[in-house]
Amino acid sequence: MKHGIFHAERTSGSRDKFSHGTTIILLSACILLPMISESMLVAALPGIELEFSTQGIIGAWILPVVLLLGASLCPFLGTLGDNLGRKKVLSIGLAFYVAGVLLSGFSWDIWSLLLFRAMQGIGIAASPIAFAIVSEHFPPERVSTGIGILAGCYGAGTLLGIFFGSIVTGILGWRWTYYILIPVVILHLVLVNLKIPSSPGTPGRKSDWAGAFLLLVAIFFLMTAVTLCYGGEFESLPVAVSVALSVIVGVLFVYCEKRSAFPSIDLRMLKKRKVAIIAAMALLLNMTTFLYVQVFPFIIQSPAGLMLGELFVGCIMVPGSIADMIMSTSAGVWVRRKGHKPVFYLGGVLIIIAPLVYFLLPLSVITLAAVYTIFCAGMGMISTAYLILMIGTVPPDRTAGATGLLNSYTNIGGMIGPIITGIFLATFSVKTVVDGVSWQTPTPEAFFYTFATGMAAALVIMMLIIAINNGRKVQL
Repeated sequence: MKHGIFHAERTSGSRDKFSHGTTIILLSACILLPMISESMLVAALPGIELEFSTQGIIGAWILPVVLLLGASLCPFLGTLGDNLGRKKVLSIGLAFYVAGVLLSGFSWDIWSLLLFRAMQGIGIAASPIAFAIVSEHFPPERVSTGIGILAGCYGAGTLLGIFFGSIVTGILGWRWTYYILIPVVILHLVLVNLKIPSSPGTPGRKSDWAGAFLLLVAIFFLMTAVTLCYGGEFESLPVAVSVALSVIVGVLFVYCEKRSAFPSIDLRMLKKRKVAIIAAMALLLNMTTFLYVQVFPFIIQSPAGLMLGELFVGCIMVPGSIADMIMSTSAGVWVRRKGHKPVFYLGGVLIIIAPLVYFLLPLSVITLAAVYTIFCAGMGMISTAYLILMIGTVPPDRTAGATGLLNSYTNIGGMIGPIITGIFLATFSVKTVVDGVSWQTPTPEAFFYTFATGMAAALVIMMLIIAINNGRKVQL
């Protein structure tokens, strides 16, 4: 199971007040729909940059701007749901998501698109509350099944989004990836408000607004510094100012969290060796994932790559999403039967093999499909293993806080990956003419350095796997 365990908090008789089947469908859609909308946009990235005449480094923010909100707000909204009521906070988050979907298709420039996608990020940050609602209202014998269904929606949403997104983008254009979702997300929001059971909050508990805001600002300045580094301008004044502001605000965030009675992120958990290693592993693994997610559409569609249409993005990347679904589910069973070590090591070997295939074999559809499928198989195994290990490492009453911390590191990694790829795409590019318009297109060097970065990250992850497996085995 990939996205945490929540402990049951049920009201007597609640199982008779609503339909579990209807509830699990609606809660699954809270995860499925955002994953579909995010994945549908992958094939459209080159087209969006072309339409808005955007440099690669600015376009690299299209994916991570959603994760910027997710990294800072996910643990906070979970705590806020505990305080004010989970359905209420989930509904508010979904309302922002619906507004973002509604407006994104009508974006008039890259900045409006980034703003509207940031609105979607608020809804995506609230979606993990669905796990808490299942644990609160479902009978004990159905909780694990319900959480398993929700966890599977991440891979299923990615699979459906990449497949249909490539078709829709290729035939109708990228804006239709939003247009076709508008009635679906509106209907979903209405049904959530009508059918999902309400839950009382916890009176008297203060929400950590200051901590959430400071974390958002610190991550924003960090990402700004990374963005400004493209073109080799590592020593420029704007980079230095952004780094300094990120550090200052980060220190204020740590100070705020230590003084808060109910912090959004319990930083004391990082004192545990296993938790610290898992957090680093989660950041690097998701960073590498989004390195590849960002670069694949350009390899497939650009003159320096295969020069194929958007439809091939789905054909090449869908097998990887299937591998993620299969191996993630299987890894959960293997960890409980064989322990986490063999799952970790096999996954680590696979994510190292993936870039090697790219370097050693001629560039082709089969090569790219093999690279992404091998990587996704290893990624699914590692992410499932470290989440189960995290759950076995922290006390039961701190599981929600631990998964919130882990989600923040995962989202930060997801932001860093596309920015790094964007730096390579912008730095290593040549001027070409597309339909009579002068345009900067990436060179093979951009792809080489992206996969070299993925290889380096995979080697570091393997070192972390070795380190974490040298400790005492956690009983699961």
